[in-house]
Amino acid sequence: MPTVVVEPEMYKRIEEVATEYEASTDEIFVEAVRSYLWDLQRRKISEESEIYRQRYPDLRDQYQGQFIAMHNGQVVDHDVDFKSLRQRVRQRFGRTPVLMTLVRGSAELNNDE
Repeated sequence: MPTVVVEPEMYKRIEEVATEYEASTDEIFVEAVRSYLWDLQRRKISEESEIYRQRYPDLRDQYQGQFIAMHNGQVVDHDVDFKSLRQRVRQRFGRTPVLMTLVRGSAELNNDE
């Protein structure tokens, strides 16, 4: 197992929280990292969503009625079938956050597919 070096003050705080919540320091550390990574993913999708809204008129003209995948502000794939698109995106990008949405007649995102 890899070793992670934690500053002494940070480790002390982790120990305090672990005691307070009756958890192990490992559990607190893992949950903190998991939460941080989740937050990074949400911020990335939020940034992609803003780019989508800014570029919406061009995206609508080119992709209306299709699902698109946006990564780093660029459309990296598109398809009329969401499952096919998602499968290709996951093969290509793994767990990297990629915005996938249906381009509709309005700039509203459709993330419930």
